[in-house]
Amino acid sequence: MNRPHRCLQFLLRSARVARFALRNPRISAQAVERQLQPQDRAAAFTQYRDGLPSIAPLSLRPDPALASRPRLNVLLPGMAMRSMSGGPNTAINLVYRLTQYGIPLRFVSTDIAADQDTSALRQHFSALTGMPPADCGEVEIVCGSNRGVALPVGTNDVFFASAWWNVQMIKYALPLMRQKRFFYIVQDYEPGLYAWSTEYALALETYGLDFDAVICGRLLAEYLTTHGVGRFADRGFLDQHTVTFEPAIDRGVFHPEERVETGRRRLLFYARPTSARRNMFELGLYALRTAVESGVFDGEAWEFLFMGEALPAVDLGRGMSIRSAPWADYPGYGAMLRGSDVALSLMLSPHTSYPPLEMAACGRLVVTNSFANKTADALRGYSPNIVPVPATLDGVVGGLAVAVRRTRAGERDLAPPALPATWSESFAEAVPWLAGRVRAAMEQVH
Repeated sequence: MNRPHRCLQFLLRSARVARFALRNPRISAQAVERQLQPQDRAAAFTQYRDGLPSIAPLSLRPDPALASRPRLNVLLPGMAMRSMSGGPNTAINLVYRLTQYGIPLRFVSTDIAADQDTSALRQHFSALTGMPPADCGEVEIVCGSNRGVALPVGTNDVFFASAWWNVQMIKYALPLMRQKRFFYIVQDYEPGLYAWSTEYALALETYGLDFDAVICGRLLAEYLTTHGVGRFADRGFLDQHTVTFEPAIDRGVFHPEERVETGRRRLLFYARPTSARRNMFELGLYALRTAVESGVFDGEAWEFLFMGEALPAVDLGRGMSIRSAPWADYPGYGAMLRGSDVALSLMLSPHTSYPPLEMAACGRLVVTNSFANKTADALRGYSPNIVPVPATLDGVVGGLAVAVRRTRAGERDLAPPALPATWSESFAEAVPWLAGRVRAAMEQVH
């Protein structure tokens, strides 16, 4: 086996992305299937026998007593503090602001059990938005993950979703409801999370349903329309039924400052091997190993850190290794970025993702990849601290070399990225637009 194949085998194992130890990097799906024990095959069949993957319909019970005061039911995979990450936080940050317009909210945890004590979640909502905690009657948090327990619902209620599988759940709930249109925050092209498969088809289907959309980022909106995805193929739909916002980069957390010299430089690698394959962990790690072997980091002491998930340390060769960064809260995360020199953050998507923008806002160089209309020029338009590269091994290695060279030369930009500084600024158009649409939907059914 030649050296590139050995490296690939190593990366697949270290990322834990294969279910079995792959002896050959070209192993076929059939060969993997043959390694399954009979009980494993039976379990895999049972998982899909009684329904489609990931979209078991919610168990709902119409309650006439709830019909007089409609609510916005906000479906999120997990209403638990351990589930609060970028996507859910953005959705919560948006819809929680609707309480200012007198719209009652009910957050529904669809995939995991909701926190029984909701006080920490409510404090989290307040911290995200800068708003005082709403009255508990205005903001409910309920658990819908146990399909054996029916969740009462008012037939005049309206639905809001932030993930494709939650949209599929809404589709099956709508026959019970008077209002057939729902609301959808689109934060990525979610079919791209999967190979061409049942999940891909179900995610793609959601863009053709009857909804009003809030879209995170002009690049994503442009991608959906340019590629004629679902209802976005109709330019009139974009004009009449969608609003777009640019994500905010909090200047209080992500800002430049002089780095305290420790005698060695630091590279951060945004690594999500177990939950976000579009972050191309294997390619990033392979590129780091290749860059080390090519002498990109020679001449200085470098520290290499994973961020995003807790991972075992990995040998990069030539006496260098990469390990997981210690856990940090939100301000601590900003401090970690400012205390670093270079970041590597990949995303095979028209969405930029947040880490490249946050690193650039800290006045540090960040290597990230282009994709479709997320061109090199578009990425540089956010900040000259972004080093855009093709999503190839040579491209990423070359980008790392450029970022290291520019760092050594002190070439970095201290200006903030061309993005809103606060979420209030980011949502200045989206919140009143959404509030008006939700209220109109609720009034329509009376």
